[in-house]
Amino acid sequence: MVKVIQWCTGVAGQHAARAVIAHPDFDLVGCYVMSEAKAGKDVGEICGVAPTGVLATTDKEAIYAMEADVVLYMALEEFGVEKPVEELCRLLASGKNVVSTATTSLIYPKAAGAGVLERLEAACREGGTSFHATGIHPGWGGDILPLTLSAVTGRIDRLVMQEIMDYSTYPAPVAMFQLMGFGGPAHNVPPTDVPIEGSGSFGAPLLMIADALGATIEKFVFQMQTIPAPEDMVIAAGTLAKGTVAGKRYSFTAIIDGEPKLTIEHVTRAGAPVPADWPEGRGWYVRIEGAPSWKLSAEIGLDGQDNNDAGCLAGAMHAIHAIPYVLEAEPGVRTLTDLPMIMGRGILGKGVSGSPGF
Repeated sequence: MVKVIQWCTGVAGQHAARAVIAHPDFDLVGCYVMSEAKAGKDVGEICGVAPTGVLATTDKEAIYAMEADVVLYMALEEFGVEKPVEELCRLLASGKNVVSTATTSLIYPKAAGAGVLERLEAACREGGTSFHATGIHPGWGGDILPLTLSAVTGRIDRLVMQEIMDYSTYPAPVAMFQLMGFGGPAHNVPPTDVPIEGSGSFGAPLLMIADALGATIEKFVFQMQTIPAPEDMVIAAGTLAKGTVAGKRYSFTAIIDGEPKLTIEHVTRAGAPVPADWPEGRGWYVRIEGAPSWKLSAEIGLDGQDNNDAGCLAGAMHAIHAIPYVLEAEPGVRTLTDLPMIMGRGILGKGVSGSPGF
């Protein structure tokens, strides 16, 4: 049995914990939580399933000292890399492999800032462990999908990856208001140059793609358009005041050989009407201009499923399914381009997600 520790139990973390509990090859042995309200509770109670006998704790030192094969690190850490990297290095150096969905720039640590990759590699060497960061976007929609299409493409003139989602049903105030900027002042950003070092969650998949395809990015260009709430709007995460941001369309573009070659675009809204020229959808879309040209649509949450809950479940399952590949890998930082194609072993006809949804 693979001994697993769950680190944090937000929306995606609860999906992951339920999957670990239901998985025939995994044994949940520990759980770290940030909330005192969850401390001491059975993980099953936190996640809405039967009791497990494993109690959640806010004691990091107890988790660092605990014996386990892998930690599912799923904190909401997008406001800086120092704290999560420190925690990740402690876990890795203690002899535990880590699969992370937090701090999405770590999907390709080259984008996370100076010294981050070297610190993670040193911790892996000390503990004889492997580190892998994944998710849904980045981690799948903005990197695996376009790289998969590259295998059947002879020339790429322009590559655009889009995430299009309505977040009105996403019950995560910190993510919505602090991280994503909903409810803030409506403003637009004209095309603005961004340096490559520390380019973050947008730079990570673009750098990964460029390196995988043998190209060099000269700089990034960021731009954004927002729309205001037409009136006070109540969404799952709280209230959007009239005139504050209720929709955003923003993009990062990689300039290669002086031309815009790779673009990641997010088209997000929270229930508000969007301009007629904004694309519609619910999922991830890849368009390649080249030989041959391609358009790939990966829509999520069909048949009445909530698209946000489905996205959280999908990101959690990508981490769950990565565990066997990470355990089999040589010690070190292992990105999506280092591991074999991650597949959902054992899910056909039965599954292990145990998802009750929102």
